[in-house]
Amino acid sequence: MAIRCMKSICSSARSSWNLVSIAVAHRLGPVSVGKTSVFIAVSSVHRVDALDACKFVIDEIKASVPIWKKEVYGNGEVWKENSEFLERRKSCCGPKVKVVEEGDSGIGNNEVNQDL
Repeated sequence: MAIRCMKSICSSARSSWNLVSIAVAHRLGPVSVGKTSVFIAVSSVHRVDALDACKFVIDEIKASVPIWKKEVYGNGEVWKENSEFLERRKSCCGPKVKVVEEGDSGIGNNEVNQDL
């Protein structure tokens, strides 16, 4: 599902700007603090098209691609949402997915049990 969403975002960028090429890569698994987790490369004849398309792609990935991020700390861990896009996600993406840990019954109103 995430790959399909990213392909759709790239297609939207291609139809909105005059682009030569576009590439997106998103890391899977643990990523150390300060390391790159998303790579976006956009080329065009005019740099303004490439820069605008690149901003569009990263914003759309953060707002709409179903990627879950767990931050691990010395004293615990937490699932992180991109809070700057939370209101937009509520209006466009329907019910929120709740990750249920093993042994937690966890299903309530408007929540879906999602096995990762």
